[in-house]
Amino acid sequence: VDDVDGQLRSRLQAALGSDYRVGTVVGRGASSRVWDAYDVPLDRKLAVKVLLPEAGVAAGRRFRREAQLIARVRHPHVMPIYHVREHDGLSYFLMPLVKGETLRDLLSREGRLPFDEVVRILDQAAAGLQAAHEAGIIHRDVKPENILMEGSDRAVLLTDFGVARPFDTT
Repeated sequence: VDDVDGQLRSRLQAALGSDYRVGTVVGRGASSRVWDAYDVPLDRKLAVKVLLPEAGVAAGRRFRREAQLIARVRHPHVMPIYHVREHDGLSYFLMPLVKGETLRDLLSREGRLPFDEVVRILDQAAAGLQAAHEAGIIHRDVKPENILMEGSDRAVLLTDFGVARPFDTT
């Protein structure tokens, strides 16, 4: 853990309070970090996505918009958000901790996938995108890094709606 992540982790723990225990970094983006965390009252593991404080005002707006847009969608193939907050200049949201890997990691490890597996992955991703579209949202960044494969059955979860845009559904 570098100093920046260590300081950010300390700030995040202070923001979350004693109901949560912040663990280790499980994901890094250009303007954010994702930590695993433990929800003490509900006895469950979570992920906490935190905007890097130096990311800037525009990134802060995108981060809040991402949470608001995802909150519109309720679908088994779209990563839900449980909670979004800002505390002492730190913006973060809580979501499930996924046990699995990205589609990019799966493809890098296994190479070419069987045809029926590809069809299943595309079908689930398309169902999640359809739910987003029905909620008035265009993802705009669908790629293997933003598709999580959860559990032993590799259920698809779309993530990272950071550059998503709402559109008029009328």
